[in-house]
Amino acid sequence: MLTTKLLVSALFCLAANIDLSSAKFRVIREWNYVNFTWPDAEVYRQAFEGQQYVPENNIIAGLKYFEDFYYITLPRMKPGVPATLVRVPAGLSNNTAPLLSPYPSWEMNQIGDCKSLQNVQNIEIDPATGRIWIIDGGRTETLSDSPVAKCRPKLLVYDIKKENFVLTYVFPEDVASFNGSFLYDIVLDNADQGYAYITDNSGRDPGIIVFSAKDNKSWKIRHSQSMRADPRAAYFRVNDVSISASLNIASLALSPRIKNSNDKIIVNDEREVFYSPLSSLHLYSINSSVLKNEQFAATLGEFQGNVKDYGTKASQSVGMVMDNQGVLYYSLLALNGIARWDSGTPFQTGQKMIAKDERYLEWVNSFAFDDQGNLTILVNRLNRFIYQKLSINEPNFRLIASNVGGKSYLYDESYNYESSQTSEASSTTTTEKEVPVLKPGTDQDPYLSPQPAEPQAEPTPESSMGQTNGSTTPKPSSAAAEKAATALISLLIAGMLLVV
Repeated sequence: MLTTKLLVSALFCLAANIDLSSAKFRVIREWNYVNFTWPDAEVYRQAFEGQQYVPENNIIAGLKYFEDFYYITLPRMKPGVPATLVRVPAGLSNNTAPLLSPYPSWEMNQIGDCKSLQNVQNIEIDPATGRIWIIDGGRTETLSDSPVAKCRPKLLVYDIKKENFVLTYVFPEDVASFNGSFLYDIVLDNADQGYAYITDNSGRDPGIIVFSAKDNKSWKIRHSQSMRADPRAAYFRVNDVSISASLNIASLALSPRIKNSNDKIIVNDEREVFYSPLSSLHLYSINSSVLKNEQFAATLGEFQGNVKDYGTKASQSVGMVMDNQGVLYYSLLALNGIARWDSGTPFQTGQKMIAKDERYLEWVNSFAFDDQGNLTILVNRLNRFIYQKLSINEPNFRLIASNVGGKSYLYDESYNYESSQTSEASSTTTTEKEVPVLKPGTDQDPYLSPQPAEPQAEPTPESSMGQTNGSTTPKPSSAAAEKAATALISLLIAGMLLVV
């Protein structure tokens, strides 16, 4: 019987790989494809029929958390992406595939309007100020033969609490090229009124862009040896999809500014910025004092100073984040895994793979911390999105979380993050319920594991309006025992995603 074989297989895999001493990652959100909170049915119908909304062309890519919401980016790589920045509620929910709400509004996601958001790959949120920093690459349909280059790359800062933009900065051509740049990731350095460090994944001119909030000015640091692709790492496989491309610097992570040592708080404004080209096995870092020195970007030349090479990882990586204790988390794409490294230990001996799963961790793309010690990862199967057509009849996007005890590298122990003390001047309504914590190593998981997806038809305005994944009424099982076994498999695999 097929169900019995699946159950035996699932039990074998779990028995072979689970390490009960480690925290468990659990699926908390899952989409076959994403849909949106449309103003009304007629707007949805027109967008669907006019192909302003093409379900299989929408992919979620970046993820951050702030006060009961996940903020998610949808880069406009293909046509038919109606919104490029959205948010969904975090915390307890019976709906594991919620509709995406364009953020901060539908109007600010209007494609073709250069004052609005055009192509957002990643964001960062400062938990102390409640401000979201948005990098907008400008060009859209970047995977097509003729990308649309109407708007310049820009950086925007939006105050979530006051609901208004506080900064719009358009990058000059020598920093972020109108036709050649690809703004990929961003971290924030809150020293000296604030800096943003942004990776430019450009094929022609990769580097780290620096924006100074104090001077309202930007420049780019270039270092070909560490920021360009390594041809030896250009080919790898993710499940049955082969990747063959020379992809330059992508994600980056910043070491914490404030840490405890012997019960003393130590403030360090000279921090390490960690990064790696996607097509590379090496992890590098450059000191923030270098990035903040505009002279190193003079005459568009190469930085000639010290860049640290920590050695090799087990695979190529695209997503990474560092917590407030200096622990780095990063994806291992070819291994369908997640690794961690305590930066206080040697890199070559201190790396540890903490999760591995071919089904549930197919292309881990982004990471986010909440304020309760939970690490949430975003999985988006980008390998299939680029090289194949996504099937909307099976799960493609997941948020998977575990309590690892860390918080964002931006978390400042001198700042009180209690919503009750920071929301008096806020126009955002906050809930009074306590944010649940994912308990490591137990089955007392407050989040619901999604049930196995039923086969789904191509979405239509009638079937898809008001739904996120186009699901139809579940078909009754042929036997109650098979339904129970299927549910058990779901709990075993989704609720206890293997860790090693």
